Amino acid sequence: MKLIIEATGLNKTYKIADNIIHALDNVSFSISEGEMVAITGPSGSGKSTLMNVIGCLDKVDQGKYILADNDVSKLSDDKLAEIRNKFIGFVFQTFNLLPRMSALENVELPLLYAGKTDTKPASIKALQSVGLAERMYHQPNQLSGGQKQRVSIARAMVTNPAIILADEPTGALDSKTSVEIMALFQELNKSGRTIIIVTHEQEIADYCPRQIKMK
Repeated sequence: MKLIIEATGLNKTYKIADNIIHALDNVSFSISEGEMVAITGPSGSGKSTLMNVIGCLDKVDQGKYILADNDVSKLSDDKLAEIRNKFIGFVFQTFNLLPRMSALENVELPLLYAGKTDTKPASIKALQSVGLAERMYHQPNQLSGGQKQRVSIARAMVTNPAIILADEPTGALDSKTSVEIMALFQELNKSGRTIIIVTHEQEIADYCPRQIKMK
């Protein structure tokens, strides 16, 4: 399988008051196209920092990060945003849906940001693929937590990114709904998508055939 992510010797420090915090200390790993991987570990182990680096939301102090054959370690913020929008779809614990917009309008947003005009067909297809077509005109306050997360997943998929990066995607859901959402990620993975799930919950990490454990 072709590698989609290659990370070598990633280091990231933060200065808080007089203390230097080593959020990432010489981290190296790779992920192949089509894998479903969990990044797991206790609070404070660097999971969130690593997710921000993988998602091109933050840069490392040292090390090399190759994403889909692009060396993103040294890119400007504008170029990082370009790469991020092209290759990565994000799913968040808190859904991050705009409350005054329908499910369909929320899913359309990434396409509008990308300058597309005919955004409805792809957005409807994305909502159909997560089993939520009949709710497309509902606003977030009319949806359950699981339905909101399905909208969030449809929004992440609508630009057809190479990677879906999910940050604690079941953190705000009950256990039954969490099982449904993880089954949906598994289906998306079977269709060929690379899925990376950041979680501190071992039972969620266990849905992934491979786990990267932070210490």
